[in-house]
Amino acid sequence: MSRALDDDVKRAIKHGDHERVFHRIAEALTQRLPELLEVELLGRSHMVDEHTILLQDGPAIAVPKLRLVQAFLYARGLLEKHVGGMLDGSKGDGLVTRATAVILLMDPEHLTAANTRKRLLQGALKSGADIESKLQDELYFIDSLLTSRLHRHTKSPTLWNHRQWLTQEFQQHSLAIDPTDTLKRVILIAAERHPRNYYAWLHARYLTQTVAEATTSPEQEQHLAGILEAAQKWALAHHDDVSGWAFLMFFLERHPEYAGPVAGEATKRATAFHWRNESVWYFFRNIAARPWCGRDVREGVEAARLALLKGVEEGSEGGRVLRQASSWVEEFAA
Repeated sequence: MSRALDDDVKRAIKHGDHERVFHRIAEALTQRLPELLEVELLGRSHMVDEHTILLQDGPAIAVPKLRLVQAFLYARGLLEKHVGGMLDGSKGDGLVTRATAVILLMDPEHLTAANTRKRLLQGALKSGADIESKLQDELYFIDSLLTSRLHRHTKSPTLWNHRQWLTQEFQQHSLAIDPTDTLKRVILIAAERHPRNYYAWLHARYLTQTVAEATTSPEQEQHLAGILEAAQKWALAHHDDVSGWAFLMFFLERHPEYAGPVAGEATKRATAFHWRNESVWYFFRNIAARPWCGRDVREGVEAARLALLKGVEEGSEGGRVLRQASSWVEEFAA
């Protein structure tokens, strides 16, 4: 969503009950449902009547741009009062926390809002009561933003950093984290919403290293197998997205014992569906050049390359990728 305001929107926000709009949107953003919220922002092509603040059907919430701007203006005023010491954020009504929710919906890179949420949550956790519930509530809100159809939010470094901080809080309080569930329910959804989602896959690496690998056997093996299965399935379904293949390469570097089956399935798919794109062959050429790569894997990659070279047009992009892969392996496999 563009943050630029149309002239008619500017005129409209000069009038209206911003406080009422704020409370309605904040209420919607702070609810807990069995499923994550799926928030969508409506532009001018989806105009609603002057009495409608938002539309909701189960976890799906649609907020008109005008209403969000109105709520944001009011929320920003509340946050400024809190930062200036004129509004106590520790009050039980959670007014400041709700204000930051609206602000982050408008601007996912609003560091003051994100850091205020951290401070308020840390203060609430000091009581020692309902720690898991409070952390889960915050995680639910952040995950809802990360997985909604909000282009800037799914790839927001501020929101992904906030989620990493929450993960650390879970660990500090000895609360269970399921990395496979997080990968399937949050990371892969965000990666679907925003292709080549660097920050989503960076979080997947973080969970692999600090959560999955930090556990003891047999739980560690279950976590690693679950992560690998989900990531491999996603990469095969999105073969033109290099981020998925890059994560698989990261994973196999750390756990090469899984390389054979993963590479075998990938070469079968590449041959069957004529995958000659750079993303797939980035993976193949890198895995074939690794010292821990077995002979069977190298032979499988080369067989797939030769099969795909047959019938390829001279000077085509696919031909260039396949020939380059061979040169790359020869140079770096030594």
